Amino acid sequence: MPKRAIYSDKIFKGSLPFAQATVAGGFMFVCCVGRDRAAHWAVGDVRKQTQQCLDNIRALIEEAGGTMTDIVKCTVYVTDRANWQPMNEVYFANFKDDPPHRVSCIVSGLGAPECLVEIDATAYLGT
Repeated sequence: MPKRAIYSDKIFKGSLPFAQATVAGGFMFVCCVGRDRAAHWAVGDVRKQTQQCLDNIRALIEEAGGTMTDIVKCTVYVTDRANWQPMNEVYFANFKDDPPHRVSCIVSGLGAPECLVEIDATAYLGT
């Protein structure tokens, strides 16, 4: 099964050599953090980081020809239980109708000390 990498100039591209998203078998796999295109973090603000995660995911899904309604599953990683409710407020505001299946974890840390939330999403774009 062929796969293709998806990139968007609307989001930050890190120095590590991995795809921003990958499409294979009609599915798109994407994981984003709350870092904007200019590589800035909304330090200490889980609401802004959650929205930036979702905006980054949206940019990549749209680059592949899909929409946020194509997301079938998300895994959300949050670094502090105190950030749980604020993250949920922003998350569910972006998925008002028919939200995707979700797995959530509270973790002791993510890839950067400024990172409070990371969202891994799977979308079905069809064949």
